[in-house]
Amino acid sequence: MKKIIGGLLVTGLLAAASFLPIPLPSKYDFSVLYYANKALLHGIALYDYPAQLDLVHRLAGEGFTFHPYPYPPWYALLTLPLALLPIAAAARMWFFLNLAMLALLTALLTPKAKPIRRLWAFLAAVMFLPVFGLLVVGQYSLPVVLGVALFVKAAPRQNSLLLALSLGLMTFKPHIGLPLAIFGFGWLLYRRAWLAVGMTLGLALALALAGLLADPAWLPHYWQSLSLYRAIPGVQTCGLCSSLSVGLLGALANVWEIGKAAWVSLGLALGLGTLFVWRWRARLANPALLMILSTLLVLLADPYLLNYDFALLLLPLFLLAPRKPAWGWAAYLFPWLTLAAGRQGSPLLSVSALLLLAAAWQIVDD
Repeated sequence: MKKIIGGLLVTGLLAAASFLPIPLPSKYDFSVLYYANKALLHGIALYDYPAQLDLVHRLAGEGFTFHPYPYPPWYALLTLPLALLPIAAAARMWFFLNLAMLALLTALLTPKAKPIRRLWAFLAAVMFLPVFGLLVVGQYSLPVVLGVALFVKAAPRQNSLLLALSLGLMTFKPHIGLPLAIFGFGWLLYRRAWLAVGMTLGLALALALAGLLADPAWLPHYWQSLSLYRAIPGVQTCGLCSSLSVGLLGALANVWEIGKAAWVSLGLALGLGTLFVWRWRARLANPALLMILSTLLVLLADPYLLNYDFALLLLPLFLLAPRKPAWGWAAYLFPWLTLAAGRQGSPLLSVSALLLLAAAWQIVDD
């Protein structure tokens, strides 16, 4: 029965992706994943950018913009079937898959809610501005958010398989997810959850070996691909970044450079980390609190953040807003006010993270 239901769901998604006239743009972020996968189907290694670019120009035209693939190989391998579809249908399928991940993480974070409240929670998650933007352009952050939600769900039950899977999902977008995976793995070591540790290491080895299917020398080539990605105009000089460190540096010195902002980020990370240990040292073994603080640390200290990366705020929003509704609503609604700044990315999004940090701070006193 489960196989039949699964088959019907897949068939329904394919039909919706093929025939529903949803006007989703396919030339933005999603196109990087799509054409990297399309190149794999043509026998081109995942990080062979010149060969990929030649194929893209043959398929989409000389004027089409295509960036080096900046994600680990298992992301491409798991989404490879998307490249079998025309790009417009693939973009719609990716949209539905993102909605499915969003629905699943909503269910994980609202375990005791009635169905109607879960539906409202899901709709609220869809309309959270960073998530809404992510869905439109086909960005890639939701596996990380799902991984964090799964960790919070699995940790109290010591479900080793789900814990390993949750940490694996966090690696899909390393610059925001890898720190969270490290904190989560540290929690496993602290709790001496040796079976989960072993499964996590086994999954890491399996993913690394699977990466050889996408590129036989994927590890050094991946690093080279990241170097090419950093050389793209607008990445190092990040006028559209939403990170607090870039915003502070820009406001104080009119400098919008990731390299220099990284020093500000280092100071923020050290300061916030010290503050968190001082304030919550006796309670950091609580997996939900650990993931809330880890998420806020990433969103306040990472120098390279765009607006859709703040989809990570869903975890602290779901867990803190029921206890501090005023702070939760303020953090939820504030991103929509940032549209008045007239920029696609705004460091003002960090205000929502600070509001949720204030909510967490007060809960300790309750």
